[in-house]
Amino acid sequence: MVRLIYLMVALLGLTACAHNGINEVQSTLAMQIEADTYYADNQCDKAVPLYQSLSIALPKETKSLLRIGNCYAREKNYTLAQDAYQQAIIRDNQFIKAWHNLTYVRAQLLANTVTEMYQHIDQSSPEADQIRALTIQVLAPFDITIEDAPNVQE
Repeated sequence: MVRLIYLMVALLGLTACAHNGINEVQSTLAMQIEADTYYADNQCDKAVPLYQSLSIALPKETKSLLRIGNCYAREKNYTLAQDAYQQAIIRDNQFIKAWHNLTYVRAQLLANTVTEMYQHIDQSSPEADQIRALTIQVLAPFDITIEDAPNVQE
């Protein structure tokens, strides 16, 4: 009889764990759908916190980190975008979309750096022509002219 009671208690415990697991999966799936809906509607302010929760709940999943990076890149917050893409790559070093986007935001950061440098140099300095040429070269892939350079922001 005691064995039967222990067996019943153990089965009830397993059933409760399974039920909690199902609820957790349903909750995570609902959060994923909600985050994806906000993302598709360009509501990154609502999507990012959900994706952050998902990235914690699913430590091997990379899509949430990619989407976080994309949201930050849309806002031209390239430093935070870079951090999110790097986290995705740490989880999967063959995640080509994260590598591609990381390359893009690092190029944007470089463009911002040379633009800022150009804005602060003494135009009469001996290096001014070299810095101008470098700035033009870095900005060219973004279809930004040096006259538009002050509009480039981080």
